[in-house]
Amino acid sequence: MENNYLDVAAKRNDPDYMQIAGDVKKDIGLRFKAACTLKEISLGEGLEQALKAWLEQDEQPRAK
Repeated sequence: MENNYLDVAAKRNDPDYMQIAGDVKKDIGLRFKAACTLKEISLGEGLEQALKAWLEQDEQPRAK
């Protein structure tokens, strides 16, 4: 877990990263945190994966 804090500090100083914040319903937040814990990934990594999946889906051509 200690290494995770070092990763976060390094990313905050990296110009290729930015911080995103927002409010979500409590049940979604708790489920997200639990899923990240079960996968043994950081919340930032889980958020990045979720955003990539959402963007890929959003960028798909829409059927008419």
